[in-house]
Amino acid sequence: MAKTQMQLANRAWRIETKRLGWNKSFTTRKKWKAFCRDNAAITIHERQLSGEPDFEDQGDACWEVDEELTYWTE
Repeated sequence: MAKTQMQLANRAWRIETKRLGWNKSFTTRKKWKAFCRDNAAITIHERQLSGEPDFEDQGDACWEVDEELTYWTE
């Protein structure tokens, strides 16, 4: 079954923030997952507003989130 854009974006946020170790900066796992879910919704909304195409697969979503996070960590 194909994943929705929100599922792809949410998983990408969890993968990429965990890779950076951000998951450990939250007091609970639930708060970290809520953070990822909220940012995934923003990512999807911004892509729709800008007219960018949908994510093709999980790798595409991860690349997009990784690219976005580079602006946060600079």
